[in-house]
Amino acid sequence: MKHGYISNDVDIAAAYAGQLDGENAYTRKEQVRLRWKLDLRLVPLLWFNVTLGAMDKVTTSTAALYGMKKDCNLTGDRYSWVGSAFYFGYLFWCLPSGSLLQRFPIAKLMFVAQLLWGVILIGTGFANNFATLIALRVLLGVLEAPIVPGNFLVLGMWYTRREQPLRTGLMYTGLSVCFTGPIGYGIGFIAGDHAWRSMFWITGAMTIVWAVIIGVFLPDNPVNTTFINERQKAILVERLRADQTGVENKTFKREQMIEALLDPKTWLMFLFNIWISIPNGGLTNFAPLIIKGLGYTSQRSVLLTMPTGIMQTASSYMCNGGVFLCAKYLPKYQLRGAWVAFGIIVGLISSVFLYTLPLHNYNGRLAALYMSYFYLGPYIVALGINTANTAGHTKKVTTNALIFISYCVSNIIAPQFFKAEQAPLYPLGMGAILGSYVLSLITIAAYCGYCKWENTRRDRVDLAKDARVHADTDFKDLTDKQNPHFRYVF
Repeated sequence: MKHGYISNDVDIAAAYAGQLDGENAYTRKEQVRLRWKLDLRLVPLLWFNVTLGAMDKVTTSTAALYGMKKDCNLTGDRYSWVGSAFYFGYLFWCLPSGSLLQRFPIAKLMFVAQLLWGVILIGTGFANNFATLIALRVLLGVLEAPIVPGNFLVLGMWYTRREQPLRTGLMYTGLSVCFTGPIGYGIGFIAGDHAWRSMFWITGAMTIVWAVIIGVFLPDNPVNTTFINERQKAILVERLRADQTGVENKTFKREQMIEALLDPKTWLMFLFNIWISIPNGGLTNFAPLIIKGLGYTSQRSVLLTMPTGIMQTASSYMCNGGVFLCAKYLPKYQLRGAWVAFGIIVGLISSVFLYTLPLHNYNGRLAALYMSYFYLGPYIVALGINTANTAGHTKKVTTNALIFISYCVSNIIAPQFFKAEQAPLYPLGMGAILGSYVLSLITIAAYCGYCKWENTRRDRVDLAKDARVHADTDFKDLTDKQNPHFRYVF
């Protein structure tokens, strides 16, 4: 199949649009077979991309149980700053990484970033002071900045908006502790006072191996890939047509960036991600220390962190699975925001118990701590809503960068609520988690209200709202604001 020159003003998938009309129309069986092919190839790769990043965030809290604080002279609130330092790097590189994701092949960029990431992790195992540790954590933040936004760009290229929530839920789990827990437990058997260094050496080596796998098996986009044939590419493009979000365009468009900065949805989602990420920033750095403060040994504390990952995974599967089932069986209703609210309320109730239960109520505090990890489900559903509601490739990249800037700001702030002198109860930190859930609930309600109002306004003026094909807008790399046929999900 030959394809002519494609203008920079249109999406790269435009050459495949409209090829399957009439006698060339594809069957449901072909569509199902293609979707399974994509799932078996892409979902495991995207899942471990996210899991690897989550493992990296937990390495310092595990290392802290085995002597890192003493070896690196992490007195006072220095450990809190080690937790925050990673996100300074992430914050600094969010916008530049968004530009790189648009200019370069996504998979190749991820390969290079993860290769260097593994090297830095191994180097962290040789750190001997606070300054070195801070510098290395900042570099790690820089290198992780393109990974999760890149994952969401990949999802948007290959899956319809209806299919994305389930794949997002499969991609985001809390199962990183199923790796760090056994590794951390095993490290407890290493003789000597510097066992914590092995945590970084092992996870660094794993990251380098994974970088090679990503470089070989993750495709850059649907058009240039070789693991699906030409007809399957055309089927994929036709599946995405109704979403009006496009696939990819390598031309930076300044007007789309400006639109992203002026869009109320962008800033509502920005605020939501600040609030909902407060529990993540606090608990990932301090949960093992909180558990140890209940009277457990370092090794036992590492094992007792593992249910937190199970709770995160349950939250992810419940909220994203709920969105998927509602989209399938109740397509006339907009219920994504309702599932976000459900997850927030569960976390809110748990944080009330965590804030109020006395220290001697070991089992109650441990259960409340586990349930406080329910933030992951609402966080993931909201990321999926943001992806589904943004069209125009430059606008997607810009919005993703801003969302992850808010994620960084939140994770920089959160550890500062956990004061060393307040251990092991950390009342200020628990209060911050409680407040963040309340603010999250208010903000997502405002976001959904705005989307509903905008859809109603568009329904009144769009005469072709029920059509599937829109020749005036399909694969023209228009933004959601520029495209009158675009409808928001909430």
